[in-house]
Amino acid sequence: MQAPAANRPQPEAQADKTFFYVIGGEFTDTSFEEVLTRSNQIHGPFRSHDEAMSKWRALSFQSTGNAQVRYEIAEVAHRMDRRTILLG
Repeated sequence: MQAPAANRPQPEAQADKTFFYVIGGEFTDTSFEEVLTRSNQIHGPFRSHDEAMSKWRALSFQSTGNAQVRYEIAEVAHRMDRRTILLG
């Protein structure tokens, strides 16, 4: 007897992968609620938190003179399947 379709492993699907992104930019004020137009940045994906932390440090230390610039690390789980790989 075969397992139900929902329980069968899908040959095109791979396990979920976690990636890290460094996001941020210059905000309108120190409440950090609204990013200035064209200053928002996304760096990554990074395969480890340590790689993302290295980029975060480099970006953060470049802007120590501007209190309205802020970056943070976002962790995102991607499900990689054949369509994702083909579409990039």
